[in-house]
Amino acid sequence: MKHELHDAGIAVVRRDGHSAEERQTAIRLLKVAAMRGRGIGELPAAGLARLEAQEFAWPEFDRWRAFFAQREKFPPLWDEVKRIPNLRDSAEIRDAYRRHKFHLLLDWLRSLEASRSALAHYRERGVRAKITRQGDGALCPACDPFNHREVKHKREELPPFHPGCRCLVVAITDV
Repeated sequence: MKHELHDAGIAVVRRDGHSAEERQTAIRLLKVAAMRGRGIGELPAAGLARLEAQEFAWPEFDRWRAFFAQREKFPPLWDEVKRIPNLRDSAEIRDAYRRHKFHLLLDWLRSLEASRSALAHYRERGVRAKITRQGDGALCPACDPFNHREVKHKREELPPFHPGCRCLVVAITDV
């Protein structure tokens, strides 16, 4: 299992009350989502529903949420998690926040593997690659410095740079 997938899987299921078998099921589901690039609806429904229904700690998410809140600029995929619900909010609002956070995690894991696979594909063919931010042209304070930057050989130079990142690794074509 890739190191990042293992860490992210552990972040989802690091709660008291989970058996070792439940943790392994969660990690396996996350690994499948990331490695195959499948949509959330294609994962085994029972296991996914069990994971989605639980609170989980994800420090990387919390760090990026604080970063975007400080700048008062959130990426498009963060609309549902701009405001952290409190105990006075309805259960539906708290559940929607938790589900959206979980879906951002699955998307982040899928993007990690997609970027690494794309770069490996280009390297095998001797093609240089760059980062391209996809989307509607809205600015992203985290991604803008990397847009159109050529990818070298460091893993930290690859998207996703934050949960919900819409950057891609694409081939550099000489025109």
